[in-house]
Amino acid sequence: MGSNPEAQNESTGVPPALLTALEQSKPTRSISQEIFSPTSKASQSVYKTLSNLINPPPSSSAWKAHEHGVPTGLFRLPLEIREQIYRLVTGHKTTLKIPENYHKPRPARGRSNNGSMSLLQTCRQIYAEASTRAYTQNTFHFQNHNDFLAFAHAVNPNFLSRISSLDFDLNSILLVGGTPYDHQCPRFTVYWTDDVKPQWAHVWSIIAAMDSLTELKVFLQDPGSPEWDGMQCLCLPEREILAPLWKVKKRLGVFEMDVPWVDTSSWRSLESCQPTLQGALFHLTRRGINPAGFT
Repeated sequence: MGSNPEAQNESTGVPPALLTALEQSKPTRSISQEIFSPTSKASQSVYKTLSNLINPPPSSSAWKAHEHGVPTGLFRLPLEIREQIYRLVTGHKTTLKIPENYHKPRPARGRSNNGSMSLLQTCRQIYAEASTRAYTQNTFHFQNHNDFLAFAHAVNPNFLSRISSLDFDLNSILLVGGTPYDHQCPRFTVYWTDDVKPQWAHVWSIIAAMDSLTELKVFLQDPGSPEWDGMQCLCLPEREILAPLWKVKKRLGVFEMDVPWVDTSSWRSLESCQPTLQGALFHLTRRGINPAGFT
């Protein structure tokens, strides 16, 4: 029997629409638990210092005091001071980059997670005190939309629903062989080279259900092939790419979509290729260069 999102919401406080979107978009690949890449050397230095304060060596007097229930190290400081430390380590209006190909399987053994979010893994009390700030105050950056899906399923839905800022910088085209004119493989539609089910629509179902989101930027990169220099014309089915964006029903402070093709609405031969954007809650920038001979 499937879970009831509304009943689950009563105990978790997570929006039912978000739980439903997560249930419908379960990733087909395994999920690594290593999430955040380090943001700065300063954060790493502070993290190492705090680790020694939180988990003192067994031979130290601090450890003996800890065994007898006496607050040690970091927890001797007032909560207000600890919150300032958490802000320094976990960031404030910082961009946290999710590693590319985060959605792909990784071996169980690998490098340890030394990112700024490692602090949340040290003990329950720090997790309780610092985790909310990490998700509400920072921007989460993704280079692959499947990485976002893996991330969404790896974190606590409570924290996912509190994220306020997302940033996507995505490859716009996968070239399968030959020139781009021989075989164009849109990354965001029904065509795939590795038999992975497209999840673009699921991404937007989740985003649309993230109630705390106020800023969202999506940038589709240029193809990056020499044959395309100076001619980033309409090469993807724009309607299919933009359709899921309309799932976002609330007006955000920032909602931008930046694509590498041109506005062809004034071209007689292609005037029906691009949809009307009247009433759209997102701002679309078509930054492509008009090819010679087309106006």
